[in-house]
Formats: sequence, structure tokens, C-alpha cells
Amino acid sequence: MKKLVTHGCSFLKFLAAPLLLFCTGTVLAQQIGPSVLNLDDVTTEYPRPWDREALVVLDFTVKSDGSIDDLKVVDGFYEDRFVDAAIAAARQLRFEPASERGEAVDWPGFRLSTRFIIRNMFHTMGPNPNSELTRAEDLMRENKANEAEALLEKALTENTHLYFEDAVFHLRLGEIYLATNRPAQAVHSLDRAAQTYLPDEHNDFNLETAITHNRIFVVNIPEIFTDDFMSTRLQVHHMDNAPRKATPAPLRGGAQRGQGNRSAGGVQRPKATLEVLNNTLLESAYQRAWVANISSGNVAAVMNVYDNLLSLNEDAVSEQMETQAGQVRQLMNAGQRMTSAQVIERGETIHYPVHRILAAVNVNGTIATLDFQCADRVIRLPFQAEVEWNMPESWGECAMRFRGEDGATFNIVEFPE
Repeated sequence: MKKLVTHGCSFLKFLAAPLLLFCTGTVLAQQIGPSVLNLDDVTTEYPRPWDREALVVLDFTVKSDGSIDDLKVVDGFYEDRFVDAAIAAARQLRFEPASERGEAVDWPGFRLSTRFIIRNMFHTMGPNPNSELTRAEDLMRENKANEAEALLEKALTENTHLYFEDAVFHLRLGEIYLATNRPAQAVHSLDRAAQTYLPDEHNDFNLETAITHNRIFVVNIPEIFTDDFMSTRLQVHHMDNAPRKATPAPLRGGAQRGQGNRSAGGVQRPKATLEVLNNTLLESAYQRAWVANISSGNVAAVMNVYDNLLSLNEDAVSEQMETQAGQVRQLMNAGQRMTSAQVIERGETIHYPVHRILAAVNVNGTIATLDFQCADRVIRLPFQAEVEWNMPESWGECAMRFRGEDGATFNIVEFPE
């Protein structure tokens, strides 16, 4: 396997101003990430009562003997019972441990999310979250962004019970970040808003096991009501190296609880469905994510958002977006140097590069490691600022996952080959 190496000071020619460089050409020690051996055998129990949804994101260490340790919750919305269920699922996992120079090593920061979903239930917002959202919107209109931000952050941790609520809160937070000139933070919040309902969640009207998506394992719990049943999902983050692609969800027939009645003549079409709500929310999230990624210089993410929005509703793509998309394509094809702004949120940030030669510069804060999440491997290197990274072609398409302290900022410079 090729080593990832620095190429001395060769990238000075691309920069207008000099940088402090690591110029020795040293081959850096790298670790190959652990592999899950039994993901399809893991079961996740939906803890009763079945009265809310939950997202539990765990970090843990995969030890050199394949066991796990140091479990901690790093993100989500949940009650303790969901944390217990997520940890119980994580403990069922068995791993081929990470390795360095052929020796097994510990791998901190393995991330796993468990999604607890109530299917076929018509979701809007509960009275309390709706009241908090209304108040936050009023504060935004009064130009009190700091107060609105604090209110929404508190609501996310204390009063979120459904994915729809989580998404709307993050959508509004993304708008606040844009209004206060924090596009990199907006990217994170708007990405969360766009991940509210993954394909085949909430809109599957049968009891068959749903398809897997991006290495997500799906379990259906037995039917509860005539139209409602639960599902859970486990997502191994470090293996999920592709941006989400939009899946158009046309209006379906079929009663949803509280929205339609069964009759001898069949099922009445509800006046509104979750797909309509979800698509409206996704439209808003993608439109704002477009602005955030343009402002941050995340070229690959810009085009992914554009493709998602076009797939979802081509009428939602404005003439200005069409023009900007053309300009971005020209930039990608012209082989020009590109710079994007990044920020660590919830312990990490993920970047999808266009070019294979990169450097991280203007670092403010602590960044511990860099994972190259490629099609068939995950490669971890100790982070070094202002060093040129050259991804071998043999690795295929890769995403870059930076792990560090929340709030750390930096720029990624991509160079033409």
C-alpha cells in the first residue's frame, strides 16, 4: 500500500504568500481503521413507551483486541432509555481492530449513531417546541440573533422529541449562523436539517425490512397500531463517506394516523402527508445550504446541494443558482487552487475534496487527527498544519474527516495536480 507522504515545499508555487512548511518529505505513520465484522447481526430494541423519536450519537474506542471502551454520547436528542439501548447495540459489535505497520492498535473516536424512528406517524411539532420556534423567529425579526440562538440551542437539548422538530430547529440555527456571518457553522446545522428523514424512513407502508442505505442496518420492530410501527437504524459514520443524495418522495396514498380514515371503499388520501412536510423542509435546508457552502468555498458540497435540490424540485432552483452552478463547474474544471473554510462541530468536520493535493492552513484551535475515509479503507494520520497531503489514486474517492476540539477553525487549500 502506498504511504501518504508530504512533498516538501512543492506547493509554494501555488500560493501568493509564503507559509511555514514541513519540508522534510517524511513518510508519516498511518493507521488503517477497524472493520465491523457483524453489523448485520446487531439488533436494537426500541425502548418503551413508544411515544417519541430519538437520535443517539456515540463515540468509543475500538481496542486492539477488538473490544470497545470509553463510550460517550456526543450528539443527538434522547432520553436515558435510548442511550441505554444505543450502548447495548454498540456492545454487540465485533471488530477487526485498527492496525499500524501490521500491529493491532487502539482506535479512539469510532462514531456510531442509532436512529429511533416512529414510522407512518404524521409529524408536525409539539406545542412546546412550536412555541419555542415562534419565539425564536420573533427574536430573529427583532435582530436579537444571540437570544434566538440561545433559545434554539436550549430547545434542542431539552425539548426535542421528533426528527421534524430537530430539523426545524437546526434549519433556524443555520439561518442565524448565516445572518451572523458564520457560514461554516451554518453548513453543519443545515446538513443536520437535511438529514432529518433518510430514504425509506417514515414513508414505508409495509412491514418488510427496508433497504440498507450507506451501510445503515435497519430493524423493524413488530407492528404497534394499524398504520404505525417503529424502526431503528445504526449508522457507522466512518464508513459513510458520501454526501446524502436526495430521494424524491411523491405524495402517496394511504392513511396516516390522525390524517385519514379507512373505509369500505379503500383508503382516503390524507390532506397532507409527511412526505410533503419533509420535502418542504428539505427545500429550505438545501437552499440555505447552497448559500452557506458558497460562502465557505466548499465546492464539492455546493454541487451536491445543487444536485439534491434539482432532484427534489427543479422549480426551487433559481436563475442565480443556475449561474453560480455554472461558475462552480468552471472552477472545478479549470484546475485552479481552491480554499474552503472549516470549523469543528460536535468533535469533527468532514470535507469532500475536488483535488487530491491539499493542505490545512490558518489553524486556530486543536485538531488531533485526520481520517481519509475512502471506498475500501479508512486511513488515519496525526494532524499536521501547513503540510501538503497527496492522496494516491489507488485510494479511490475519499472524504477527509478532521477530529478535534469544538470551535477549532482552519482553511483547506486544494491544489491542481
